[in-house]
Amino acid sequence: MRSILAAAYSAVFIASTAAAQSGEPDTPASSSTTVQEPALEPEVGPRPLGVIDRFVASMYGLEPAGEPEIMTSAGRNEVILRAPMRLIKEGVLAGEVTMRQVRMKQGSRVTYRRFTARTGMDAQNIEAWCGQGEINQWGWRATSVCMILTPDGRATLATPPLDLGSWWSVTAIAPTSAGERVDRVEILPVETPTPIDLELVLDRVRSGEVKLRRRLAGPDVTGERRVFPRIGDAERPRLPDGVATYVYDGLELRLTPDGDAKTVSIASSRVAPPLDASFAEEGGFARKMETLTAPAEELKPTDFVIGGVRFDPTALVVDTAPQGPRGVVARGVMNHALTGRVTQDIEMGSMLNARIPAGTAAHQVEIFRELALGGRTTRFWCAPVSALTVFGRQNDQLTCFRRAGDGYEGVWPNQGRSWLATTDQSATPVLRRAEALHIEESQTDLIGPMEVRIEVQRIVRDLITVRIFARRDEQDALVMTVTRLIENGQAVIPMWSHRLILTVADGMAKATLTADGDGQGLSSIGVYPS
Repeated sequence: MRSILAAAYSAVFIASTAAAQSGEPDTPASSSTTVQEPALEPEVGPRPLGVIDRFVASMYGLEPAGEPEIMTSAGRNEVILRAPMRLIKEGVLAGEVTMRQVRMKQGSRVTYRRFTARTGMDAQNIEAWCGQGEINQWGWRATSVCMILTPDGRATLATPPLDLGSWWSVTAIAPTSAGERVDRVEILPVETPTPIDLELVLDRVRSGEVKLRRRLAGPDVTGERRVFPRIGDAERPRLPDGVATYVYDGLELRLTPDGDAKTVSIASSRVAPPLDASFAEEGGFARKMETLTAPAEELKPTDFVIGGVRFDPTALVVDTAPQGPRGVVARGVMNHALTGRVTQDIEMGSMLNARIPAGTAAHQVEIFRELALGGRTTRFWCAPVSALTVFGRQNDQLTCFRRAGDGYEGVWPNQGRSWLATTDQSATPVLRRAEALHIEESQTDLIGPMEVRIEVQRIVRDLITVRIFARRDEQDALVMTVTRLIENGQAVIPMWSHRLILTVADGMAKATLTADGDGQGLSSIGVYPS
């Protein structure tokens, strides 16, 4: 079954199928919904035919609801094949959900959607139920609305950036007020699925090809008329006898143009089993795809880790003298959170012959950011890259790696040193790519310790801001900025097992370290560099 899945992905991403569709210039419509690709095994045995239509349908959460209807003939802009579909996850709202400008009424039909947003070095998975709703723009009107499930157990509402298609075909969203929260509403099962069709339409006949259009057909957001979102094209070359062929889910369609090339007659025969037959145990191809592309479990912040530093409060030596701006209130020697050894050369495949040589020490960085839709933790590996420059080969170009399809993209972080990256943000275009990261984790710090210091940045009225720096090889790296409220003359900085208490008077701060922490740490209050 893995080989069948491999063929399915091949059909989509290199736009080819076996025998009957060899060399098909098939272009699926673009979609903002990102599908996470599993690792593929080499193909074994024959490929299934006509996979791309089913794969595109699965991106919209659709599976077959019956046998396709094949017409005997069709003219331009007429349907040649109509396949009934249904939503895999469909329900109705048990209650009303309302925010200032958008709302969803009780009983509105909804379908489950998963979106992907890029946040620095990683992608944030956003789960939502999208359905019939209304937006208030000089009066309430019908539109598609999505109830986003936020990490805090509540929800916020979003609408598509372009009001096209219908509630069951949403592929991108824009939160109307990302910081606002409402209570989630229970999703109840539907009695009758929403009728949706996948259609192949004759676009035109030319001397050397027959062009087809793919589209979905279903009710609009009001339920009063039908809409037809376009999901791709297929240009089929005509064979020497003038016939063009197309395969849908194992059914070969033979399209024979008439004399004036205005219509085609259609004959069909099965040349391969339906794709679902290979995934019967999983409930069909679409449900198998849903399982394989399920988002990974959200990462949680690691205690005593800030960025790439293993923060040890017990290593801090406090300066009890009052400190003003740029004064150091505490310092100590600490290690990297996690390091590893590159076990074989990591090639970047660029013109500058960029690579990470075997034996290089890499370090892992963990960043927690409080985003509009909820907190997000990302982890990624960073290492110095060796590359050719106008000054010769340089071996200290810090590069961090994020997942990108079936490989990794190498990006330059905005902040940090070759021995410590301190941000997940990058303003530099991505130019490097690696198929795999060959890194073996180490139980010891392969790069070596660094001095960590906490320095007063400013004291303004009832707020104090401190910055945490790491220093090594006569270089500083800004790790985190922390701003705390001064109450009754004191500001408290939590450090998991400890607390750093800053007593503020006359524009100066005097530090005291106590071993009475409540488990809250720096990652929950600090801000990483951008």
